[in-house]
Amino acid sequence: MGAYWVQFIFVASIILLMNMIAGFGVCTVLKMNMTPASCELTGAALISTYCEFTVVPMVLLKAPFNVVAVIIMSGYLFFVGFGIVSFYRSYRNNIDIGMKPDRGSLIMGILLYAMVIGITIFVIYKSLTLQHVDEDDTRFVVNAMDMIENNTVFLTNPARGNEILTWYGELLKDVVSPYSVLPATIAYFTGMKAVTAFHSVMPIILLVIISCLYYELAERFFRGRRDYKSLFVVFVWLVNIFGYYSVYGQETFMMTRLWQGKSIVAAIGVPAMIMLLLDVYNDSTDRTTYILLFMTNASMCFFSGMGIILMLIMTACYGLVYAIDQKNYRILLYLAVTCIPNVFCYIIHLGLRFWILR
Repeated sequence: MGAYWVQFIFVASIILLMNMIAGFGVCTVLKMNMTPASCELTGAALISTYCEFTVVPMVLLKAPFNVVAVIIMSGYLFFVGFGIVSFYRSYRNNIDIGMKPDRGSLIMGILLYAMVIGITIFVIYKSLTLQHVDEDDTRFVVNAMDMIENNTVFLTNPARGNEILTWYGELLKDVVSPYSVLPATIAYFTGMKAVTAFHSVMPIILLVIISCLYYELAERFFRGRRDYKSLFVVFVWLVNIFGYYSVYGQETFMMTRLWQGKSIVAAIGVPAMIMLLLDVYNDSTDRTTYILLFMTNASMCFFSGMGIILMLIMTACYGLVYAIDQKNYRILLYLAVTCIPNVFCYIIHLGLRFWILR
């Protein structure tokens, strides 16, 4: 049992490190403020965006799963390599890649960071022990297992096990939101079971990303205050831990069903969108923010069909209100560009439904 825990914790740690290195390359190109949290978030968004743009065409072409898995891993390694090269060049050119110390006592800062790390580890432990299993496993876990065993992508009826020629029902939504392919790829290259990748590896990765997201969100409210930002992360985690008011609440989904695509949209996509729209409000001319918005929209399209619609609605509503308030209608064009992945995914989904149900 101990070896089992070590295996998926090790795999999750490697993936988190790869995300951070890939994010460093993106932050270097975009000239962003580079912190471990910002690099982790940017790297995760980059990988998810890459998966959305490469996997969806492969699914539509009915490519074998092993080809899709190699494409995903090749992109991962390319972005990690680019991040390593960027780090080396930054170090060689003596570019300051660190973060200036925040105000506050060093000892207090260390204690608060330890508190953030401790509560994150606690949440990870409770999430792994409270994982909820229901019919959604048929959509996600069984599909991932089928990819590895039959070398196809969404071409097997998960309820009956028979081969299908085209997509229908729940599988139709997975064509434009092929999230199951990512855990299946992890399982394919590590040799672990797909169910382990879903219920054990993914929650660890996602909960660490959520902690990084809370920290970066706190930077928008308490800029330069290490103590306030750490306390903000701890407070939000406590709200999530004691937020069980409904089986359909975001807090419940985060703790017990984080491996599901719609839970990722609620726990990561919505706060990330709020954070980036705050950046738009503070500086509507910063092109980096719109690039990150584009990546966030594409990432959420990859995880769930709900992400396609919800991210589009949030972006459009904010853009309309902001444009009217500031009398700056150019902002609508910029935000519309960030929603291109959502629009294309929805068009593909409608096209498939019309073609199949015709």
